[in-house]
Amino acid sequence: MQSSWLRLLTLATTGSLLIGSACVPGTVIRDPFLTYSEEYGVAGRQATTEGGQPAGTEVEEFFRLPTTLTFINNHTEAVLETSFVAWVELGSIRSAGQQDALLRGGFKQLTSEVRLGTAYTLPVGTFVYGGPGMAGATPVRLAPAQTGEQAAPTSVAFDLITPDCILVFVQPPVSCESAAFTFSDPATGQVLSGSSAAGGGYKTLAQVDVYECSPLRPGLFFSAAGGVLRPNEFREGDPITFTFNAGSTADGAFAVVTIGAS
Repeated sequence: MQSSWLRLLTLATTGSLLIGSACVPGTVIRDPFLTYSEEYGVAGRQATTEGGQPAGTEVEEFFRLPTTLTFINNHTEAVLETSFVAWVELGSIRSAGQQDALLRGGFKQLTSEVRLGTAYTLPVGTFVYGGPGMAGATPVRLAPAQTGEQAAPTSVAFDLITPDCILVFVQPPVSCESAAFTFSDPATGQVLSGSSAAGGGYKTLAQVDVYECSPLRPGLFFSAAGGVLRPNEFREGDPITFTFNAGSTADGAFAVVTIGAS
């Protein structure tokens, strides 16, 4: 009997001590959420996906690296005029996200078929770099190169997502005798007279050193394959430069194309 009474007294005393310790002034009760917030920030850590992106975060898709397309006029007595079209074929695009990437990068989709002479037909939906001309053609006009102490060529550069094809031209190509660019008198604006093989202002597709004429395939082309590139091919992100000269190379070219680092 005495033993039972002692056990009851011990339990009562222990319970009083526990209750008392929970209410003693100055005792800090740690909130589990507060502890988590202090360690990881107020909002805590976001759950992440397998790719390491925060869950619920929309990731913008990537299409290709950008390339820089540069035009240089070395002619000291003439204005250079030409234009370029750059396009991406629908078969190169794998998702709606890649389409969005092209739209963000200044490309637009064709709403009707466009024929570039007899060389190319761009179907509806083709993504073209968004210039104001036919098939998104972007005009290029460069003043004569400077002479004297400040001698230097004039140039302009365009940064764009690496396309499938780049065509620099004046006339839609129906043969390699179609005009690729012109040299004009800076005072009158008239195209220089004379034959294209000499001092004449109309220069043909055949006078761009890397263009193919037989079969007719002017332009430059993207290649994802390894190995040695053809003279008219480029890889993703390769810089491309068109240099226009008053005189021709030994092969009769007045425009020289450089692809990749010089």
